[in-house]
Amino acid sequence: MNNSEILKVAIKASVEAGKILMQNFEKNNSSFKIKESLRDISTEIDTMAENTIIKILKNFDDEITIYTEEQGLVNDKSKNKYWIIDALDGTVNYINRIPFFCVSIAFVKDDKVETSAIFVPYFNDLYFAARGIGSFKNHQALKVGDCNFSDSLFAVSFSGKNHEPKIRKKEFELLGEVNDSSRGCLRTGSAALNLALLAEGSFDGCWGKANKYWDIAAGLLIAELAGNKLKKKMISKDNFLCSFIISKPSILKEITNKVQSKLKLF
Repeated sequence: MNNSEILKVAIKASVEAGKILMQNFEKNNSSFKIKESLRDISTEIDTMAENTIIKILKNFDDEITIYTEEQGLVNDKSKNKYWIIDALDGTVNYINRIPFFCVSIAFVKDDKVETSAIFVPYFNDLYFAARGIGSFKNHQALKVGDCNFSDSLFAVSFSGKNHEPKIRKKEFELLGEVNDSSRGCLRTGSAALNLALLAEGSFDGCWGKANKYWDIAAGLLIAELAGNKLKKKMISKDNFLCSFIISKPSILKEITNKVQSKLKLF
């Protein structure tokens, strides 16, 4: 089993899950449950898409552990390699019929993401990457260039869990400061899709504090293998929480200094 074989099944699973999301996109998805915050919600469509992914991955190799956003640990097998899945990243967007959502799947071995796929079903865009192969959008290789900070566009991913008021205030202050000193700073509602857009150069930098790893694992690999520079820290392996900064190489120092001055992620 090599990265090419793993990548093929990740792509297949992401596309099949995306079909389910699109089949239900125009329906009334007002029935949902709130998890850790008002923005952290789940619908029955999340679980339907997730179950489709699980079935495909288990049929490929039933000896690989699987972690999912909705069901947690569903296939407790190997300890050094696992799939990590977000079958619908951008659920709030989805239930409000905003087409900024995606399927995110990553394969991790020895704590290192090896392959990943992100499928954006509304636009039929597929992003994928594998170590030793590269980073791609719709089978076109991705490679970012450089830019100046003032000409850059950023995206931030807030933690789904409510922080203490002082921390949350700093997050909003940082967003404003970066927004006013660059082309802008957005909070889109999908960390995975932010990172896919970073990989193709639409965004120039992204950061997140205490993000769930299933939201960002796939996208971090795709963006990094496209030439972006990454700083990250797993702040809780048990809860899959990760803080990160990733950007085009030319602006990494400046955005890191700005983020660290407020949030001290590392």
